[in-house]
Amino acid sequence: MTTKESNGKELCPKPPSIFVRDATGLVRSFTLLDAFIISTAGLLPGLWGFGGAMGFIGGSVPGADMVGAMTVALVLSIPLALVYAYLSGSMPRSGGDYVWISRLVNAPLGFVVTWAVWIAIVSVIGVDCWLFPTVILPVSLGTLGYGLGSAFLVSLASTVSTQTTWIFALALILLFLSYLILAFGPEVYSRIMLILFVLVMFSYVVALVVLAGSTHADFVNAVSGYGGTSISYNGILSAAQAQGWSFVPLTFGLTLVGVPAAIMVFSGFNYTAIAAGEIRNTQKSMVPAIGGALIFGWLTNCIGIYLTMNVVGYQFYQAALAAGSSWPLVAPPWAPVFIAMLIPHSILILAIIQVGWLLSFFWNNAAYLMLTTRYIFAFSFDRRFPTKLADVNDKGLPVKAMIVNFLIVMVFVAIATYTAWLGLLLNTAAILCIVWVFASAAAIILPYKRKELAQGLPGSKWKVPLVSIVGAFSLIFMLLATYFAFTVPAIGPSTPQAFTVLAAIFISGLVVFVAGTVIQKGRGIDLSQIYKEIPPE
Repeated sequence: MTTKESNGKELCPKPPSIFVRDATGLVRSFTLLDAFIISTAGLLPGLWGFGGAMGFIGGSVPGADMVGAMTVALVLSIPLALVYAYLSGSMPRSGGDYVWISRLVNAPLGFVVTWAVWIAIVSVIGVDCWLFPTVILPVSLGTLGYGLGSAFLVSLASTVSTQTTWIFALALILLFLSYLILAFGPEVYSRIMLILFVLVMFSYVVALVVLAGSTHADFVNAVSGYGGTSISYNGILSAAQAQGWSFVPLTFGLTLVGVPAAIMVFSGFNYTAIAAGEIRNTQKSMVPAIGGALIFGWLTNCIGIYLTMNVVGYQFYQAALAAGSSWPLVAPPWAPVFIAMLIPHSILILAIIQVGWLLSFFWNNAAYLMLTTRYIFAFSFDRRFPTKLADVNDKGLPVKAMIVNFLIVMVFVAIATYTAWLGLLLNTAAILCIVWVFASAAAIILPYKRKELAQGLPGSKWKVPLVSIVGAFSLIFMLLATYFAFTVPAIGPSTPQAFTVLAAIFISGLVVFVAGTVIQKGRGIDLSQIYKEIPPE
């Protein structure tokens, strides 16, 4: 392309635009409520929230007071929440931490660490899709089967969790249905996410009512012969002891050891920042959206854990996890199973609880699929990925990026289903902690490197601006979390193969970054100039 003077003379060729175009094409259609719901969907409170927290914290650190560990984790996560909220308010762009870190800290570093986060989250979607037929659906089918006295449902629960063909097919169905929620556009997506939120939380409240109205003695009686099986309270204790288990009493020291696992339970509450380019009035909405989701998740998880452990007891819970193959039910020892034992003949209540349990995963996957798509969009808008992936249709959807993202998630579904590499995907905690460290550093730097962007933030006129203060606290806490993520096998890479995969993820990001630079340089575009500018809205 060339420019011309009024007399028609050609001047020097017009240089290509730094960015793909002068506007992203995305629409700021998400309200504060939408942002809060996306954040809560990433965190996934409710039955899965406290059930998963029990399995993750209690399973990795027996003897940890799970409510205490989550409360300490909340305190340590608040600075990180403010970091993501304040940076979203100052630079509300798609890609979130990719934009902040690449513009404020270092361009290659910003791309490489958020490339790793993108890989980590799409791998989590793949693993969650695999968990749906192997854990989530068997819990529902099994408990409904025991409640209805249906041998067919009990058998089906066993079949879907062990037959590879069923597992892969059902995982893809979950993925496809979650993707459909996005495909109708932002307005319909927001409404569906709100409906899912209401249904998930309604089932959670019903479950709490059941737990609050039950005692430990009720549970001991309910376990005996549940669903026509040979299960009993003392039988599970004996089976676990035969496996070498002994009860680990709760201690303050073990509770602190469980804090890193509790921090990982909160992962997802800040992901909505990735879609900050589509959220209205981010300076006012992101603190209540991100911070509110964090506190909401802590509160709902702690209430659920407290009531469940008050009824079930730490001794039985530890034994149930340790029983392994001696656990006699097709449904694994998760919180919804314990609740179902208390209401064996209340089919309506049981169905309400299980519907919320199942819908949680559509809600969560719909959030993750949308957010990971925005990473692809941001990379493409900066010309690091093929620029066609930054195309947007008339509904404001980056459809090409969505399709690519969907196909990559399918690869991870296949890996989780057909290989024994699942343990190698346990790099998510380490990767997230690394990017949180650099996002915290970006918050410290912001008022000094891009003062004009920080002017609207609270405490911007302080001698040391508030965003830098919360960034410093977050940096310290996330460095500690990173240390634990690399040294505690239950939450991070623990084998040479896992460390190799982790290194390969970061190296592949660097390769893509360099390749993009070389390719665009051949087209006359200097990508180093991109990182001197904030992407347009």
